[in-house]
Amino acid sequence: MGIELEELELRNADDLPVRVDLRHDPERPVRGKVVVCHGFKGFRRWGFFPWVGEQLAAAGWMNAVLDFSMNGVGSDPMQFSRLDLFERNSYSQELEDLDLVIADLLARGPSDASLGLLGHSRAAVDVLVRAAEDAAVRALVTWNGVGDTLRFTARQLAQWEEDGRLEFTNARTGQKMAMSFDFVRDARDNAARFDLQRAARGMAAAHLIVHATDDMAVPVAESVILQAGREDADRCQRVEIASTTHTFGAVHPFAGSTAPLEQAMQLSLDWLDNHLREEAGGE
Repeated sequence: MGIELEELELRNADDLPVRVDLRHDPERPVRGKVVVCHGFKGFRRWGFFPWVGEQLAAAGWMNAVLDFSMNGVGSDPMQFSRLDLFERNSYSQELEDLDLVIADLLARGPSDASLGLLGHSRAAVDVLVRAAEDAAVRALVTWNGVGDTLRFTARQLAQWEEDGRLEFTNARTGQKMAMSFDFVRDARDNAARFDLQRAARGMAAAHLIVHATDDMAVPVAESVILQAGREDADRCQRVEIASTTHTFGAVHPFAGSTAPLEQAMQLSLDWLDNHLREEAGGE
């Protein structure tokens, strides 16, 4: 029978669609539930994300890979057709969307299954903050996660505020994209909530930090910042994967897994197995 894929369209408080790919293996007991979050300029069908969902499902983890409602992707899951929404996105909006997906996933399958989160790149903010605020999250994994919410120079921020928006070109698609300065306002207004070291100190969830040594988008030093917030070292592990990039060598469209991606995936599966099943009382 194999992995089952169900495409969901949830609606948030603004009646915007939060599209989800839900996967599980009906022939296996559900070992736990995992939500997978994409990062900046990412989406649920980008590159390795469908593969990640399949790997999780094959290992017994019911999982939801989501599109944040304002990630810029519209009804065509492979195209940035809603750049108006992309411009308005914020961490607060992403966290609202994540809450919606978590609630939906927890309502499916066994009610006693433990919950884990996996976030790539900027989604480290979303999964760390949610884990700090929700005791239901028992384990999380960050891949090449950012160490701060506002990774811009003072000069960039000042110009952004003056212009009201930050414009840039998507190197992959060639599209002109923009972010409203409201993104910065949201981060500043919620500075304590989005303080990642504070979030790390405030959560009980076991945290695996996986980072590529040659990541040019998010330097590996940011993984050290994430780890520094944890005082219970036995519940937080940081692993560097040598000689690979921000996407572990994977590309879009997906051309197959790579050795670094396979390593990141296996580390993540082992972490979930050790900590989610432990919390659920599994053997």
